[in-house]
This record gives sequence, C-alpha cells and structure tokens, in this order.
Amino acid sequence: MIERITAVIADVDGTINVKGSKPLPRTLAALEELHRRGILFGTASGRPLDHRSLDKAQEWGLSFPFDLAIGMNGGDVWDSAHEGIEHIMPLSKDYIQEICEFMWPLDCNVIVYENAYDHVLVKRMDERLEASIYRNGSVVELSTPAEMALKDTGKIEIQYDGDDAELEALILGTVDAHKSPNWSSVRTFAGTVEFMTPGLDKGVGLRRYAERNNIPISEIMAFGDMDNDIAMIAAAGWGVAMANGCDAAKAVAKAVTEYGVLEDGMGRYLEDHVL
Repeated sequence: MIERITAVIADVDGTINVKGSKPLPRTLAALEELHRRGILFGTASGRPLDHRSLDKAQEWGLSFPFDLAIGMNGGDVWDSAHEGIEHIMPLSKDYIQEICEFMWPLDCNVIVYENAYDHVLVKRMDERLEASIYRNGSVVELSTPAEMALKDTGKIEIQYDGDDAELEALILGTVDAHKSPNWSSVRTFAGTVEFMTPGLDKGVGLRRYAERNNIPISEIMAFGDMDNDIAMIAAAGWGVAMANGCDAAKAVAKAVTEYGVLEDGMGRYLEDHVL
C-alpha cells in the first residue's frame, strides 16, 4: 500500500456501481469518509464528460461534488481546479467513416458522441439505446457513416447483444480483421467495443490530471474492472481490480478486492485498507 493517498479515482459501471443503479451503502459511506479526510475523489469512465457525468455525485446522494473526472476512456479530463473539460487525442474524422463502414453491415449499433449526450449520432434505434436515452436524456439522431465522419470525435462505440456468442465472435473477428495503426479498439464490457486514437486510454487521462494539478501519480489510488481500466490501474500508484473484473485487469493490479461490485467490494476495500 502507498504511504500517502492524495486522490482516489474509480471506474463507474462494474466498479463503483452496477450500470444504471446507485452505489451500495458501504461504498457511499466510504466515499463520504474519504472526502471528510481531505482525499480527492472522482470517476473515470468511457462516457463523454458533461454535466450528466459530473452530476452523478448528487444523484448518488453524496454530500460533496466530484473533485475530478475522466471520460471518453481518457479523452476527456476535468477537475475542480480548472475551468472546462479538456479534450485530448480525438479520433480523426479521416478514419471515422472507414471504421463505420466495415462495422455497419453487422447486427450492431454504431454510436458517435458529436457533443457528449447532447448530440449523439447512431446507426439505429434499439432497446439498449432507448434505455440510455431514458437514463441520460440523450439527444439522438439517426445517421450515416459519412455524417458521422464530419468531425473528430473521442471514440466510436459499437453496441451488440453480448449474450449472443456467435454474434460476439463475428463482431470481435471483424474488429481484429481491421486492425490498423490509425486506431485502437477495446472491449469495455459485454456487448460493447470502442475505437479510439492509438495510445489513448484512461492511464493517459490520469497522467494528464496528475500533471496539471502537480499531484504525484504515485499518490493516486485507482479502481477498475475491465479492459479499458487496465492502463489506469497500471499507471496509478496503487491500482486495484475488482473481484468481478476481467483477468487482464487483475494481472496488472497491485491488489484485487475480496468482494465484487454486487457486494460493496470497493467500499469494503476502502474500509479495510484505507480508512
């Protein structure tokens, strides 16, 4: 364990909480105690950053706002000491149409966040997208590959039925068949693959946050569970993988929680090892 903890940052879905629900009581209580002790806290997700992401603290019932936030798998960086959201390493529009076109024929949705959740371009409407609109108040527009490629973007998100093993094999096989030095891809959780600028990840976002706030990254604790958390877990002074996390995340972590997200795993770990 590191001697000094200045900040704690955590992935959201599968780490702090189950997607679409609030964190469990012990996790919320642990976050309150971190704040009381002067330890900074924030989230790191694949979602674009806007007021919706930053308002999660209030939605969860925390008595304090987030001190920091990373979105777009590292491409969006925000903290309370600086004005606005910094966007780093966007995916060039030159490659967006190419990616959209080879994914378009498959049974999947293709999603581009042109202006966070205020303008989302999609291939189709489906139940999963409708649930996202309900949760996030997204403004969604049906689009084409050419229309999606008019601007640089933080990422392209591919959504599909993750319970369909045959479809998943086809999706992942297509992604592998189109590897390129112009983009990278990561499976963020079941039924979702995301394309980004090569080299961009949550670790990049974390280092940028630490740099602009003069915080040694060795004093930051990070929690995560999936492939898109691996770089952040590895970059942090103390990286923790969730018990329910993937094997690759656990392999780079300095510790693994004893309990999973459904058992207040993050809160219990903070109780036992920090608080």
